[in-house]
Amino acid sequence: TEQAEIKRGDAFTMLSGTADKQFEYIYIAPPQYKQMWSTALKLIDDNPNWLTEDGTAIVQIDPKEYEEVELRNLVEGEQRKYGSTLLVFYDRHKKE
Repeated sequence: TEQAEIKRGDAFTMLSGTADKQFEYIYIAPPQYKQMWSTALKLIDDNPNWLTEDGTAIVQIDPKEYEEVELRNLVEGEQRKYGSTLLVFYDRHKKE
């Protein structure tokens, strides 16, 4: 069965804590132009147990906001641009 879950609360506090369950997808769509997306992404990278082994974090930003982010546990995958919206997909790094 496919399920979705919405977590309410301060995202940075939640992502800084211990993951109470794993998700296949985490969608990050914060207010624009405040670099909040990279902060949230780095928190997931620091605590990759938020994602399943084949999980993906998806970031929604304005294309002007995009910058490469140094990550240890996530790998940038594809980008999809829709007008003034950019989706960037970050996959959990597979341990070899």
